[in-house]
Amino acid sequence: MESIFTTNISIGNKSASYHVYFDHEKYIFMPEPPEEGLPTFSIKREHDEWHDQDPIDPDLKDQAVEALEGYLLKQH
Repeated sequence: MESIFTTNISIGNKSASYHVYFDHEKYIFMPEPPEEGLPTFSIKREHDEWHDQDPIDPDLKDQAVEALEGYLLKQH
């Protein structure tokens, strides 16, 4: 699993720090530090579309996709 970046994501009324890893064609978001109640989830890009690999809130997915796209744009 390759560690790629850390980002903050709003969940409910608080901000949570997530570390993002890349493994087996998926971007895995893990709360950092691990915190009860905060989900670990993954997103995969296929055919120019982002697909959540775990059932997650649409707002959470939107924030994760925004963070990923920002990271990927900086890499080019």
